Amino acid sequence: MKTNIAKNFVFVSGIVFALSSETNAGFTSAGALFNVVTSAGSGAPTNAVTQISPYAWGNTGGWTGSQASVSWANDIQGWNPTTGAGFSNANIVIRNNTASAQDFLVTVSVLGTATGPFVAAGSLGGQYVNGSGSLGSLTSTGPLWTAGIDGTTVNSQLNSALFFAQPYQVVSLGNFNFSNLQIASSVSNNFSIQYSLRLSAGGEASFTSAFSFQSVPGPASIALIGLMPFVRSRRRK
Repeated sequence: MKTNIAKNFVFVSGIVFALSSETNAGFTSAGALFNVVTSAGSGAPTNAVTQISPYAWGNTGGWTGSQASVSWANDIQGWNPTTGAGFSNANIVIRNNTASAQDFLVTVSVLGTATGPFVAAGSLGGQYVNGSGSLGSLTSTGPLWTAGIDGTTVNSQLNSALFFAQPYQVVSLGNFNFSNLQIASSVSNNFSIQYSLRLSAGGEASFTSAFSFQSVPGPASIALIGLMPFVRSRRRK
């Protein structure tokens, strides 16, 4: 993957959510930030925010260039005082309709603070579609998927990914999970999900992933970390 990426586009969700008036030991969401860095040219990001419940929000939008795009449908659960669990899950679709391979770095950040320690869990699944008449590829020079807290990686998947597809074929990227990950540090700014990959000409990559964590008050609450939210499904048209 090339290290020099041409353009950088950042879009904040356009709203800062009010902090909960209740005193919680865990994460309180203060909004969401979507960051797209790509070599595929310029474009304008958009995002629509919908409040699902007092602690949960949905974000739908994307980045669109002249011959490439990134779209997302993302749910954010701020700290829920009943279950004690917070999470971010997302459907991400990345399309490269240019005539050459392009790099994409997409980050979904949930802004806020929380006091550790935590137990974390996550999941990742996806597919690669080669829409060109030549052999296509999806690659990454490092982890394709990363879960982070305050810019520090806590888990990564698909390191040095390498997938090939014949013309107009679909290749599964597999399914990956982790759970009961012990995290000692607190959250001072954000927790995030990041995708880093290169798509050949005419390629499309779609992912469903989740990153969840909660404080460690007792065994009953720890058991809830296994109840990972199921990411909303998205069918390729």
